[in-house]
Formats: sequence, structure tokens, C-alpha cells
Amino acid sequence: MKMSRERKIARFDEKYRHKGGFDKFKELVDGLATLEEIGEHFGFSRQNTAGLYRSFFGEPYNKVQHKRKNRKAKEAKRRSTDLEARLDEYNKLGKERSAKKTFYTKIVKEYADKLGIESDLNAKRNSSVKMVLNGMTVNISGTNTETIYHIPRKRRPSIYYRFAITNRPVDFCIFVLDLGEEEEEERYTFYIIPFEEIKDLTLITLKDRYSDYRKKRNGDPPSKYAKYRNAWHQFKV
Repeated sequence: MKMSRERKIARFDEKYRHKGGFDKFKELVDGLATLEEIGEHFGFSRQNTAGLYRSFFGEPYNKVQHKRKNRKAKEAKRRSTDLEARLDEYNKLGKERSAKKTFYTKIVKEYADKLGIESDLNAKRNSSVKMVLNGMTVNISGTNTETIYHIPRKRRPSIYYRFAITNRPVDFCIFVLDLGEEEEEERYTFYIIPFEEIKDLTLITLKDRYSDYRKKRNGDPPSKYAKYRNAWHQFKV
């Protein structure tokens, strides 16, 4: 006569009560322990552990193994996309370029989160972090280095920020102008430009604001990129 599951559990409890019995067995399973770890706790083999699990739960242990594998993958992703930890590591190692890239990626993510735009990060341990905003891929560049092309006599010079254009196709390029203002809210200007519009360029120059010469005679000519200044709405579709 086939032994019931309840009877199997009762017999296991009786034999291994001093090691926590079935409750401990289930606790280890729920904690995604390996067959070796469970067997080591109770003092039997890996094969016996697999047989007991099937006997208790009516399915092979590989389902638990798949869950453990997925958990490890998620943890690896969390570690590889921890921007604060990456930034600290790059600064300690003196990797200025990687630290700069990570810093501005962090700034973009913080703004996206504040605006309620869904952000997803992905990276391998030794690669840069790639970002997706509301399902759209982005490339992020940032700088606080000012470029002045000329200094006029009677008005302030025009200050630009210069960026290289990525050759990796994405949906949008996000250029962060780091103005270095004391007030955090006023420190950054974001240009969010569709890659298709600038894919044939190698460099682009942007400034914090463009005035409209049609309304202000002495203003600078407007830029075709002015409409993309802080244009976060493009991700809210």
C-alpha cells in the first residue's frame, strides 16, 4: 500500500526531529538551498535529498534550482547596475571617464524617477550601464566644460557645451549640461534629442537657453534643438 504524504512527513519528523524535522527541510527549500546544503544539514546524500523532495512535493527539485538561478541573476544585475557603488569604485580606481559616465547616468535616472518615468538599467560587471526609459533606449552624455566661441563687446559671451554623438543606434540621446549652480534644481539642463535627427553628426554644441530673435531683436538666433530642452514628455507616451 502506497504511503501517504502525511505519513512520509510524520516519519521524517520522527527520525530527524533533533535537526528540525520537516519544518526545517521546508525552510531550507523555501530559502532555495542546494541539494548538497540540505543533505549536509540532515546527514544524507544529495540523491536522497532529491528523492525526499519529490516524495514530499510531487515534483523534481530542478524547479527550485531554476528559482535559485533566477535569483542569482537578479542579484548579479542589481550589483552591476548599482550606480552609487559603481561611482565609488570608479573614483577609488581613478577611472575618471567611467565615473563621469556613471555620474550623469545617475542624474538622468533620478530625474526620470522623480517624473514617474519607468527606468530600467542593464549591464554586465565590466561594461557600462545601459538605460531604457519607458521602453525606449537612450545614450547619456554629460559635461560641465564650457566652450566660448567668441566674446562680444557689449553683451555676455555665448557659452556652449560640446558633445560627441554616439554611433550606437538608440531611440534618444540625452545630453546633460552641468551648469554648476548652487541650487540643485537649477544645475542641470537636459537635451533629449531623437537619435534619427543627429545620427549623421559626429559632434553637437548646445547651450542652456536659446532666445527667439523674432521677439527680441538682440537675442541669439533660435536653435533647431531648442524644442528638445528638458523635453521629458517624449517618454510619457
